[in-house]
Amino acid sequence: MEKLRVLLLNASSIYGGGEFYVLQLARELKNRGHFVIVGCRSDSMLFEKCREENIKAEPIGFKENGSKGFTTNVKRIKQIALANKVQLIHTNTGIDRTAGAVAAKLAGTKHVSSCHSLVSIQHNVTHWLRNNYLTNAFIADGETIKKLLIEQHGIDKNKIEVINNAISENEIKKDEAAGKEFRREFAIAERDIVIGNVARLVYFKGHRYLVNSFASLAKEFENIKLVIVGDGDLVNELKEYSGILNVHNKVVFTGFREDLQKVYSAFDIYVQPSIEGGGELFPFSVLYAMAVSLPVVATEIGDMPYIVDDQKTGFVIEEKSVFSLTEKVKCLIKDPVLRERFGLEGNLKFNCQYTASKMVQKTEELYCKLLK
Repeated sequence: MEKLRVLLLNASSIYGGGEFYVLQLARELKNRGHFVIVGCRSDSMLFEKCREENIKAEPIGFKENGSKGFTTNVKRIKQIALANKVQLIHTNTGIDRTAGAVAAKLAGTKHVSSCHSLVSIQHNVTHWLRNNYLTNAFIADGETIKKLLIEQHGIDKNKIEVINNAISENEIKKDEAAGKEFRREFAIAERDIVIGNVARLVYFKGHRYLVNSFASLAKEFENIKLVIVGDGDLVNELKEYSGILNVHNKVVFTGFREDLQKVYSAFDIYVQPSIEGGGELFPFSVLYAMAVSLPVVATEIGDMPYIVDDQKTGFVIEEKSVFSLTEKVKCLIKDPVLRERFGLEGNLKFNCQYTASKMVQKTEELYCKLLK
């Protein structure tokens, strides 16, 4: 395959799923011999991680408001593209999407834009012009957002490529010793059944419903623990809520962790209780759970009903239903054979559909098609 020259943009100040996607795509493309640059904020974790992995990263002065510094950012992106003979500019957030599209036009390169959430990408005439005339292709993380782009924004279905999120099959695997080490760190007994969640602590991740459900489960089962991994605006509120429900001694808040193999290896059941309204689409956390053979209980938000096969790799439930969440988790707590069966089926599906090698291959094919 012809070696490509790609500029990946990400304007976010946080490090979440979209930023992990950019880092992973950059890493995999570089490993395949392509020339890759990541353009992002110099004060972001993404910038640091690129530097740590020897991935070429260029600082761009993105602001939280995409219109601030717009002209300067367009000039900067164009300059990077021309200086490095970039063939494609690949944007990833609402802040860099328009600046990247305009810069691509000025630099004579192709523009590809990934949509990582169900948040609308069209709010004004400028966005409409960008979507229709300055974007050569859209990458939708899942079928749900493809439908939204077509039905809500009128984007030509032939311009949309569904390429699912993925993780490296070598990045995370079940590690019993690491899981035991994590449990010892937080004084969790080996006999305890651990219900886990990994996510930013923001409202649309649905943690409040998870804590509520766990409080009901704790009345029936003595040897269970809830481990919530992540940081965010709601951390103090959730800790206070677990205290009000009198389960603070059974709920562990670990804060942000990067040792995900250790974290997931300590879980017995994985729960993703996301709710509508925050743009949840295709959480990497569910893929991690499947990679280590965990049964998953997830709400019917975004593409999660496509990822989790109901009653085969886990359970898909309605959002905000504490009763449904409690009943399905209870079912898994009581039945270790079912937990193992769901986990093995989930791992099989992960290896068939959601590995990074498959994601990057499809992305390469799209790039090459656009450059013909």
